Amino acid sequence: MEEILRMEHITKQFGSVYANRDINLEVRRGEVHTLLGENGAGKSTLMNVLFGLYQPTAGKIYLNGAPVKITSPAEAVKKGIGMVHQHFMLVEAMTVFENIILGDQRTKGIFIDKEARRKEILELAERYGLEVELDKPVTDIAVGAQQRVEILKALYRGAELLVLDEPTAALTDIEAEGLFAIIEKLKSENKSVIFISHKMREVLKVSDRITVLRAGQTVCTVSCSETDGAGLANLMMGRELTPSHYEKVEQPGEPVMALTDVSYQKAFKHSGLNGVTMQVGRGEIVGIAGVDGNGQSQLAQIVTGVLTPDEGEVDLKGSKIARFTPNGFILENVSHIPEDRNKMGLIGNMSVQDNIVLKTTEQPQFSDGHGFHLKKKAIHSYALAMQEKYDIRCESVEQEARNLSGGNQQKVILARELEGEPDLLVAVHPTRGLDIGATRYVHDAMIDARGRGCGVLLISADFDEVLEISDRIIVMFEGQIMGVYSGKNPPIEEISLAMAGK
Repeated sequence: MEEILRMEHITKQFGSVYANRDINLEVRRGEVHTLLGENGAGKSTLMNVLFGLYQPTAGKIYLNGAPVKITSPAEAVKKGIGMVHQHFMLVEAMTVFENIILGDQRTKGIFIDKEARRKEILELAERYGLEVELDKPVTDIAVGAQQRVEILKALYRGAELLVLDEPTAALTDIEAEGLFAIIEKLKSENKSVIFISHKMREVLKVSDRITVLRAGQTVCTVSCSETDGAGLANLMMGRELTPSHYEKVEQPGEPVMALTDVSYQKAFKHSGLNGVTMQVGRGEIVGIAGVDGNGQSQLAQIVTGVLTPDEGEVDLKGSKIARFTPNGFILENVSHIPEDRNKMGLIGNMSVQDNIVLKTTEQPQFSDGHGFHLKKKAIHSYALAMQEKYDIRCESVEQEARNLSGGNQQKVILARELEGEPDLLVAVHPTRGLDIGATRYVHDAMIDARGRGCGVLLISADFDEVLEISDRIIVMFEGQIMGVYSGKNPPIEEISLAMAGK
């Protein structure tokens, strides 16, 4: 197969830190080439170098056999490279159509032949199976549709090489299947895709070849047909990865949380709750299984005080909750790993150390008792201890939290939420977008919390994760509980049917 891209000896330094060191990557025309590696392995940095967001410290890039210097994203687009970032780059106030033609190099002057443009876009959308509603504002379309808009925008600008960074991180299983069909169509048109993912099953499903990165360096490139999940995991981790089998708790302690006939906007099947009765015992992990968007987010928000139920009762440690506020639930010793670590879990432009003590600034250990005069040295020392304990990899605890990799951001949240030894931990998609190593770390931390007597409510769209660490499994469908199952030898087929509402 003909080579479309070659990156030779790419090195990228930030000060004294190497994000990429002597990386080699070769992508062929008409192939899906996956970049696989733990968080912080250098995948996104390498692609940002390719897309012109960063300039390499050393190394060369060749497109179609010719050396190129890509000085900006606009230059990358001009050379036929498109990139769909994990966090989409769409202008929310504009329509889908306006987003697609925004910055189109072919537009000269102030007049745009909109009808001709629409015709071109619709033909392109039909050709690749990219179903979009051109006149809808971006704010009114689902995440999966936003991703299709990003792909269509890249193709409309002439992309021959498309970079997809963690493309399924926020998609439902059905949306992910739709994306894989689009990728197959792109391949059949002889376009090339660089696919960045941590999900082993989908990597093995869509890839032709896989390049493994570890600690900013290339480990190897393998053909997908000649490897398997265990082999790839070992290459990623740099050590033998043995399957983890957690002991299941069958006799939990007294309930730390109980819901009785709780309903919230029950007319809305995918964003409401209808007569939910359940409990979480001390020292057990209760996993909520179900296709994303069946009331799980609303359940999490009710048991963390963000939403007030329309009907029913919520008890914490045997006492009925009358007033629902996040701070009230924090005072009840409820901890929360939210579903979006950037929007809800961290304050990105605050330092790592300030994020770690965010909920405890009024404690005498860290302030005068009112939170007005902070004890900076005490906070710094504590953050250093947490950095070591939770293996938070950062240049400094004074570094802004938004500059950490996803796995390390999640460790900052764990340090904050678990150190208070909560009675209840509500963990929502706690490993979404994380690699194998970071996922194992989060699971171990939740098992440790369980061992200290914490009740854990795990909400995850990853069925394997629910099976891996849950002591009991509750299936939700359209805001209702369809069944409760033991986490020890769970009936997979029965659970799958319940998840489909059968």
